[in-house]
Amino acid sequence: MDQAPEQQARIEGVKYRKIRLYRSVTTEIDGIPSTRREPYDGWEPVPPREWDELILRGVTGIAITFTVIAVIGGTASLGGLLGPLVPTVIAYGMGSVFAIAWMYCLGIEWLNRTAPGKARPAKIGGWFFLLLSMGAVAAYGHTLNQPWAGGFGACVDLVAKGSWWLLLREYAVPLDAGVAHWVDEQEQRLAGRALLAGRVRRLNRRAAYQRAVGGAEYQAADAILGRTEAARSLTEAAAEPAPEPVPAPAVVIAPAAPAVPPAAPTPAPVPPVAPAAPAPVTPPANQGSSVPPVPPADQQHDQGAEQSTPVPPVSDISRPAIAAICRKEIGADAEVTDAGLVAAVLAAGHPDKSALADTVRRTAQRVDPTRKNRKVS
Repeated sequence: MDQAPEQQARIEGVKYRKIRLYRSVTTEIDGIPSTRREPYDGWEPVPPREWDELILRGVTGIAITFTVIAVIGGTASLGGLLGPLVPTVIAYGMGSVFAIAWMYCLGIEWLNRTAPGKARPAKIGGWFFLLLSMGAVAAYGHTLNQPWAGGFGACVDLVAKGSWWLLLREYAVPLDAGVAHWVDEQEQRLAGRALLAGRVRRLNRRAAYQRAVGGAEYQAADAILGRTEAARSLTEAAAEPAPEPVPAPAVVIAPAAPAVPPAAPTPAPVPPVAPAAPAPVTPPANQGSSVPPVPPADQQHDQGAEQSTPVPPVSDISRPAIAAICRKEIGADAEVTDAGLVAAVLAAGHPDKSALADTVRRTAQRVDPTRKNRKVS
């Protein structure tokens, strides 16, 4: 069975052109299909000719032709003018500088065709270099006693530059003040990110290179700078205002207790020990009386002391903070290990908790940021 595509009806007034198309033709014999591609002639509509696009391409080609002729003429004129002064190759190389200079400014002006403010310096520079090129051609004609030829030859550069000036005006689209400001902000943001990324990449590359080939001198300098930064951070931390001390809890004194002289200072706080219960004293005479037994004088003195000055429990107020301990130990030895800091914290009276080692490590890294880059264990 053959399958033929449907032919589209042609519209009157529309131009068509013949093209080669392909269609799939399936042949089935004894229930077994076989498909092949068969070429055939078709028609497709031809879009109308874009005269504006053709004219724009034409004038662009003309401007390019004018520029090539102007560059060749300016190079030849200035090369002949400078021939008696320098070698011929160098003279003609110097002769191409003026024409290439105003073409360079023309390219910058093209890139900023939507921003007249940025394009203005390139436009002024292009006209200045054009005047220099024209002057060189006119001077070469004057040296050959052909002032008219030199003048008309100089006008070739002016024609080429004028053709590009008109073409840029055709492409230039000045932006509104608000749109231009928005575009400037976006360009500044993107340029800032690109610049910062480049600087960081260059610094990282340089640091990696110094670590690889710096040797012992680089390691010694790194250690010295690390200690200097650690000392500076300690000085800044010491200059910060200290937090206000927390008032100690008030001690309640029983009103009926006698005054007790203050105890002598001890090197370390001793937890209170519960006194042994005194043996009950049974009065021989008045057993049925309701009057309680009177304890001895020394027991009365101890009971009064316990009621008047109870020993407060050991709190966090009587021991320094972990940050202060780490700052003191790192200031004494910048290479102190985390285990040494944990031992100093335990020696100061802090309880041994499961997260104490992690807390000490993070506190030490805040005090000395260089410990993150150094293997301190």
